[in-house]
Amino acid sequence: MLIPTKFLDMLPLPILVVEKTEQTLNHPVVYLNLNFSKIIGWNLDEIPDKEHWWRTAYPDPQYQKVVERLWEISIESKNLDNDNLVLMTVNIMTKNNGIKRFKVYTEMESALLDGYYVVAFEEIIELS
Repeated sequence: MLIPTKFLDMLPLPILVVEKTEQTLNHPVVYLNLNFSKIIGWNLDEIPDKEHWWRTAYPDPQYQKVVERLWEISIESKNLDNDNLVLMTVNIMTKNNGIKRFKVYTEMESALLDGYYVVAFEEIIELS
């Protein structure tokens, strides 16, 4: 399957595309759009799969457990609602700008890419 990179690169939000594989739960990250690189900063060599993403984005082991539990609850709620979208608000360690807060939208069954899921990040900017 070809990933519509031109389309994903024109989107204003950071986007990553993950391949759903039945062989493992550690799904490979196959694409990061331009805004992911600009805003969050990590590249495919640094986050080649879900496990690397979790360790990189959530380096504090205690916070990582909190996010994992939030993810599990969100997935369970999604199944109850029969919805395709999982939404979480979390703190993410960026490569160059420290920790930033994001709404993270995960489309569990991609409408565009069969066999993949798409994750979009909306930065929450607090005005002081």
